[in-house]
Amino acid sequence: MRAIIIFCFFVVLAFFVGAVLAYPLKLLLDPALELAFRKYLTYATLLSGLLISGIYLHMYNSLSLKAFGYSKNPRVFLNNLLNGFVFGLTIMLIIEILLFLLGVHELDANRSISIQSLSLLFIKAIMAGLLIGLIEESIFRGALFSGLYKQTGAVITVFFSSLVYATVHFIRYRDLPPETDINWLTGISMMPEAFRRFHEWSITDYFLTLFIFGVLLGLLRLKHRNIAACIGVHAGIVMLIKIGDYFTNRTHNSNYDYLVSKYNSTFGWMSFTVILMFTIFYFAKLQSIKHVESKN
Repeated sequence: MRAIIIFCFFVVLAFFVGAVLAYPLKLLLDPALELAFRKYLTYATLLSGLLISGIYLHMYNSLSLKAFGYSKNPRVFLNNLLNGFVFGLTIMLIIEILLFLLGVHELDANRSISIQSLSLLFIKAIMAGLLIGLIEESIFRGALFSGLYKQTGAVITVFFSSLVYATVHFIRYRDLPPETDINWLTGISMMPEAFRRFHEWSITDYFLTLFIFGVLLGLLRLKHRNIAACIGVHAGIVMLIKIGDYFTNRTHNSNYDYLVSKYNSTFGWMSFTVILMFTIFYFAKLQSIKHVESKN
């Protein structure tokens, strides 16, 4: 219980530190980017997550690249990443095809298709996938996973890291009015409203999708003992989501529209079911491997 409380404390601390760091990040980057303050708040929270998770590992004398989920063998790491990428593309392709066949998604006929636009789309999609996968997996299946696993065990670690992973995706900051005077405490003052969605039952399907996705990534982490496959799966799914969002639209007039969350154009009960099936299959595969190893 103590290990779980400490784990949760560091997660909450990451959000508070991120809220404070958002203001200096705005001062630093505003001359070049001029983004909405909520964007700086999101980026500052990601940076804070990396920093706090490093401190979390240091508290248990485990601060190292290995604890963050990076192996010493670049060739094996890259191979796992590529295999994971294909795995992620497969999962997302099945989800997208099913939604298209059920009429939940339709092709966007207004999209211009050219070599230049397609090349730019694929570059942006794969870069977004790799960046998001690298940062989020370094935090959730990397540092936080390693620290909690050292103190508890596989089941608790996979459950709580997946729970936190799903939860943070529903912490959304609103845009500030143009005349707002932004200072060091602005980010903290925005935090209470950022949790507004947690009283809505309508987030259940989307939340469970992210949770079971976190479980699948946790199993991959346990199997490979690094986050390469996790980054690959994450990148493959994000990449295909970006491409799918470009080429398709949600119809809202399908009889199966309830299979997709009101908060997301792709995730919902359909994606939850597909990812759950992959998770069960992978878990059974791990158990069979353990059974064979125990016999030998």
